[in-house]
Amino acid sequence: MLHSRSRVYSNEVSQLFWRLTSGLATSADESLRYSRKNLAAIGAVGCVTFPVYYVIWWYMFPQDYESLALRVIGSVACLPLMLVRLWPHSLERWLPTYFWLAATYCLPFFFQYMLLQNVEQAAGTDQPALMWQMSNVIALVLLVMLINDGALIALTFVLGTGFAWILFLATNEVIHYDAIQTGYLAPMPVYLFILIGGSVYNHHRDTVQQEMLRAVSAVGSNIAHELRTPLLGIKSDARGMTRYLPQLVEGYEIARAANLDVKPIRGTHLASLRDALERIENETDYANTIIDMLLINSGGTRIVSSEFRRHSARDCIERALDRYPFTSEAERNLVHLPEGSDFEFDGSDILLTHVAFNLLKNALYYIAHVGKGEIFIWLEPNASGGNRLYFMDTGQGIHAALLPRIFDRFFSSMETGRGSGIGLSFCRMVMEGMGGRIACESVYGEFTRFILTFPGVSDHE
Repeated sequence: MLHSRSRVYSNEVSQLFWRLTSGLATSADESLRYSRKNLAAIGAVGCVTFPVYYVIWWYMFPQDYESLALRVIGSVACLPLMLVRLWPHSLERWLPTYFWLAATYCLPFFFQYMLLQNVEQAAGTDQPALMWQMSNVIALVLLVMLINDGALIALTFVLGTGFAWILFLATNEVIHYDAIQTGYLAPMPVYLFILIGGSVYNHHRDTVQQEMLRAVSAVGSNIAHELRTPLLGIKSDARGMTRYLPQLVEGYEIARAANLDVKPIRGTHLASLRDALERIENETDYANTIIDMLLINSGGTRIVSSEFRRHSARDCIERALDRYPFTSEAERNLVHLPEGSDFEFDGSDILLTHVAFNLLKNALYYIAHVGKGEIFIWLEPNASGGNRLYFMDTGQGIHAALLPRIFDRFFSSMETGRGSGIGLSFCRMVMEGMGGRIACESVYGEFTRFILTFPGVSDHE
């Protein structure tokens, strides 16, 4: 009985631990997404300011304590963030963790440790390390700006401060606790106020954003309801006409063959008429999918994984190419899908088909915009998981400054009225909803390549 209770308690602790770590990991991802478009600039500032301020505080305005080694480590830690666009695709999943570790070292750890050392070195003098107290305030403000989750801010501050104290105690045989109390502990309420106030502000900002999304979702749901009703009627009428239109066409052809007096219809128009009802049904389905995309992006609905099934990636892409409304045969010939490779994935074939629609639409738009380019689609199976689907076009390409923002909700670089800014955001939500991810590589004027990575089917079994 005691063993059973112990096991239950252990399971509860384990579940609580994983919930906490999962929540913090999600917060780290959100913080990185919030800072992603400025990450290269943030890394560059860190790389430059660490050595520059060593020169300032050591030669120009000498402080009681400085550490070139810690500043070099900080500068090196910021370098990968400055070069974030060069990260290999295989390492990108570790970027949130690295971002958090770098922020922990460069802000609370470094500035708390330097404050402690300067307060200790200034013990017994009239200088209470005022410069480093001010620097510490700035560091905490930056921390609140970079990390938007209160729990993660608290964890970062506690860990950074804890390691700063450990290193401080390990490197000082004698400690003047009266100086520590006056120069370090006395301003602590100010530091805590910055952390708490900043966290409350971030929470309030997130709440406002959520309320805005709820309002958009409510309006979108009403509009969706009003649109779905006539679409359903159109689809129902098309299905009803499907029963009789072939007979009418056949009757027309018999009448023409019998030289009866009927108004002639061109052969191309007659052939188009045969497929018209199927196209109407497909377009109503496509319109309903667009509505679903809008609702997903506004937070009004979500991707339901319980409806996922196993599908062939090649079948989805071929279906997308068959259904996509190309404007001409020449436009269709711009798209190349080599025969052969394929892989299976657990997810939604309809959603992946519409991901392909979005990527095709964007690629064709920018090819037409610059008057050059082709589209290449290929699949790269991987027996150990991480199957990949590539969409590449050799059209306009994407400016490096815009590349970090292309998956942001409602961001569009197209001309006004041509893009809603939900297509690529929808693609990301679909891929993440199926346990995969989507990334983009581009060189402006040369190419744009989207890499869609799927987990192996065995990963879900």
